[in-house]
Amino acid sequence: MASPGPLAQWFAELASSIKHSDPVAVAIAVVVLAAGCVYTSWRTWRYASHIRLIEDTPTAKIRSAPQGYVELEGRGKLMDGPPIIAKLSGLPCVWFRYKIEELVTTTTNRGRHRRWETIDKGECTETFWLQDETGRVVVDPEGAVVTPKHKDKWRSHSSFSGITRPAFVTNFVASHRAGGNYRFTEERINSGDRLYALGLLKNVSSFTGNTTVDEDVRGLLGDWKRNQPALVERFDLDKDGKIDEKEWMLARAQARRETLKNRQEQVHTIIDGLNVLGPTRDGSRPYILSAYTQKEITSRYRIWMMVFAGACFLLGFAAVWAFNAKFV
Repeated sequence: MASPGPLAQWFAELASSIKHSDPVAVAIAVVVLAAGCVYTSWRTWRYASHIRLIEDTPTAKIRSAPQGYVELEGRGKLMDGPPIIAKLSGLPCVWFRYKIEELVTTTTNRGRHRRWETIDKGECTETFWLQDETGRVVVDPEGAVVTPKHKDKWRSHSSFSGITRPAFVTNFVASHRAGGNYRFTEERINSGDRLYALGLLKNVSSFTGNTTVDEDVRGLLGDWKRNQPALVERFDLDKDGKIDEKEWMLARAQARRETLKNRQEQVHTIIDGLNVLGPTRDGSRPYILSAYTQKEITSRYRIWMMVFAGACFLLGFAAVWAFNAKFV
């Protein structure tokens, strides 16, 4: 009779170990595995539904796009006013996301462990144009699942051979703990990049009211001034803890741009008011902005769907097997 293979022997030893383990601990492990199975099953379904939505929703031209949940393609363009500047690199773009991590070393009874700990992160919420050959709409990126193409990484100890070291990276390292090891990650969508968008298109011309642009700008600036920490965080370029005259001019220009985006006179190619693409507030209809094509997006989603489906199967199998090994 052939002896069992190493895998079968390992399973037999594990089953024996589980059989003699604390039943409460095994029950907790089974619950955790089952919860993981439920979560990965949900993620599999989410990716499958996203794929179906992308493939089944027809792509509309911007000028003739109906109000509601639409699929658009075009190029990202900056609006009038001060440019959007990526926080880490200082490069102009229409959208960015950044993360700053510190390499932290901890000592336990099992030895020293090193891990990257996030100490700052954020993403751009400024509006920009999505433009095709027929017209343009305002894109509000807040709440969107954004997939950019451009991604840069720097380390605080990097030599940056042949590359100008980003000013923000230099200033950050100089003002933080000496000898700290930091990692900077930035993702961007540049002006002119091709974009795929799936979201809720709505007309906001009825919200402009009867006030003038200057009155709306003063009102917005007043709101910002009442929240000084947020104002300083957003416009304090030299990081001295206060807003100087130059920075206040930037704040006023930004307030005017945010006011104009909601007013009909800024729109020349859109009839009957300003059309804005934004989130749906409906979990079954995702808001997607991507610098990849529809085919590339669905391919990426299919890969993740298969990964989570495989994880779901393995976690479910492990939960059932552990339960049977202990309680059956």
